[in-house]
Amino acid sequence: MEKYEKNGRSIPYQIQRKQIKNTYFRYRNGVMHITANPKTKIEQILSFMDDKFEQFYEKYEKSKQMELDTEIMLWGKPHRLIKSYGKFNYDILGNTIYVDSKSDDIVKIKREIYKIELQKKLEKVLDTVHHTLGIHGIHPLPIKLKYLKSKFGSYHKKNHEITLNTFLSRLDEIYLIYVLYHEYAHVIVFNHSKDFYNLLKEFMPNHRQYQKDLKKIAIL
Repeated sequence: MEKYEKNGRSIPYQIQRKQIKNTYFRYRNGVMHITANPKTKIEQILSFMDDKFEQFYEKYEKSKQMELDTEIMLWGKPHRLIKSYGKFNYDILGNTIYVDSKSDDIVKIKREIYKIELQKKLEKVLDTVHHTLGIHGIHPLPIKLKYLKSKFGSYHKKNHEITLNTFLSRLDEIYLIYVLYHEYAHVIVFNHSKDFYNLLKEFMPNHRQYQKDLKKIAIL
């Protein structure tokens, strides 16, 4: 770790090289983390730091005051959440999530992470889900992500779309897959009749176990 000093004050910093176009300056654990392209010269970075030193130092001081260490569940596993002051952004390194945010509302910060992570996970699981649904002649529907207080998902018959609770990002991904099949089954059978559960069983033969598990989980 290096230190940039000016007028008797200093900012500790670390530089990480990535194949990106722009250079980014973020604050974590009282350190300025700089991400830059391998071709960006160190002299350019330091010159920019010198020009913006007052602004950078002010944010550096705020980052030390605003830092928060807490816990967050993500895909069934506990993670350490370390928050620093800055424009919203986060990185996951092992079981630690480093997040920058100007907000003090840790609940809102977690929900924003859940929403982003749910979207990422959907991109990975939907191909398999859509393949299964296609066998039964069901076409993909628009999916909205929203924090819901009382349910894990819903199918809107009028709008012909599905809403998923971002809380699902706290649980193992198998529950996301179950909720997807559950809501898609409502496209064919709108109620929870025997026909509905027979169809759901075709989508996901072991669905009952996940249904039982979700009934025991409180949405926080």
